[in-house]
Amino acid sequence: MIKKLALLLAIVAVLVVYICRVSPTPTQTPEVREWKVADSKAYAHDVVQAWADNQYLCLEKLWTKESNWRSEAYNKVKVMGKNAGGIPQILGLDPRTPAPLQIDRGMKYIIHRYGTPCMAWKFHQRKGWY
Repeated sequence: MIKKLALLLAIVAVLVVYICRVSPTPTQTPEVREWKVADSKAYAHDVVQAWADNQYLCLEKLWTKESNWRSEAYNKVKVMGKNAGGIPQILGLDPRTPAPLQIDRGMKYIIHRYGTPCMAWKFHQRKGWY
C-alpha cells in the first residue's frame, strides 16, 4: 500500500512538472530545469515524512485508547491464559519492562500483524482491540 501511494505521488509530481513546462502563463515564461537526483531525494524524503507523521497520529490514538501511554498499565482480564500489559497492552508483556522496550515490542507486533499503525488503529476501531 505504501509503495502504491509513493508511486501515485511520484506520478502526480511528474504530471505537475510536465504541465508547468507545457503551459506557460501569459505574463511569464516558466523556468525549465531538469529534475535532478537531489530533487528525487528531497521528494522521497517529503513523502516518507508525511507517511511517518500520519502513522504516528494513528499510533498515538491507538495506545492512548489502550493504556493512555502508561508503561505500568496492566489488564487483569486474561486472554489465552495471559494478561496484557504496558503501553501497547500486549499479551504477556510485563509492565515492569522499560518503556522503550515496550514501544519496540509494540511496534514489532503492529508491523507483523497489521503492517502499519493506521491499519492497527482501523482494526481497533472496528473490534475494540488489536
